[in-house]
Amino acid sequence: MDSSLLDVLFLSEKRKNLLLLLLDGPKNIEEIKNTLDVRSSPIMTQIKILMKRDLIVESNRLYKLSSIGEILVPKMKTILETFNVFDKNHDYWINQDMTSIPPEFLDEIGKLGNYIEVNPDRNHVFEYPKEVVKYLSESENVRISSSFFLPIYPSLCIELAAKGTDITLVFTEYVYDRMLNDYKKELEHFLNLKHTKLYVCNNNNMKIASSIVTEKFMALSLFCNSGIYYNHNLVSFDESALRWGKDLFNHYKGIARPITKV
Repeated sequence: MDSSLLDVLFLSEKRKNLLLLLLDGPKNIEEIKNTLDVRSSPIMTQIKILMKRDLIVESNRLYKLSSIGEILVPKMKTILETFNVFDKNHDYWINQDMTSIPPEFLDEIGKLGNYIEVNPDRNHVFEYPKEVVKYLSESENVRISSSFFLPIYPSLCIELAAKGTDITLVFTEYVYDRMLNDYKKELEHFLNLKHTKLYVCNNNNMKIASSIVTEKFMALSLFCNSGIYYNHNLVSFDESALRWGKDLFNHYKGIARPITKV
């Protein structure tokens, strides 16, 4: 009995790797062998299986995805990326309020890629983890969205902007009001610096705790299912994560109003 199409797609690492490789375009057998570091005989066996199930085709000694493969393999890649994200830190995700992530971005959560969780040490629980501060200090373009106030925000944002960093903030009304009431002088200073922008959105329109994205890294922080927040960041340097983070930031910016003076 022939294996199901699901089995053909998912039950062989060699087949999965070959299909994902062919997403980049047609390859000849030497390119396939060299890229995947495999020998001719084993990979030809997998090629024959995939050709039999009409997932790849051969033309002029080049192997490429078939019409069916071009539909299925991108979806397979998305599923595998999503599995990898959740499998990497299952205990974290099971305790987080993932409904706070807009649905269209939750569908692409696999783009976080090879992330790490970083936390501040016990003496700096109300600050960004030192690793995140270091990455921020090395960035030229910083985008931060936040529904949760951290006391480090005023001094950190001013410090970044004062040295020429292009920095844009999207805060909820809650965070903005806290800044306005307790740090008005610092807020005015920030808005008067070059390359600074501030936007404010309705509290109900941003449910994540915070996100950061620069040209170097992105970071995401969520609330627990219980509604409790502990200071942490999921940090990724993958290009897919940076694109995901920029799109998420622009989503919040697009539903916020600009603040030019207080």
